[in-house]
Amino acid sequence: MAETRLRLPDEIYEQIKQIAQGDEQSVNSAMVLAIEEYITRRRRDRYAAIGRKVAQRDRELLDRLA
Repeated sequence: MAETRLRLPDEIYEQIKQIAQGDEQSVNSAMVLAIEEYITRRRRDRYAAIGRKVAQRDRELLDRLA
């Protein structure tokens, strides 16, 4: 497992700490989950953008196939 240091503004650290306590997990676990969710959202958004670009590029063909 990789290790890294992350410097957070105090207010963000306090928010993640409260979330972690509410979910009965460690701050580290809460941050890992938040990063995983961010990566998943970015990947989904990127694929959606590619899909929109293809749909726009091939709109005429898609209309004929409909």
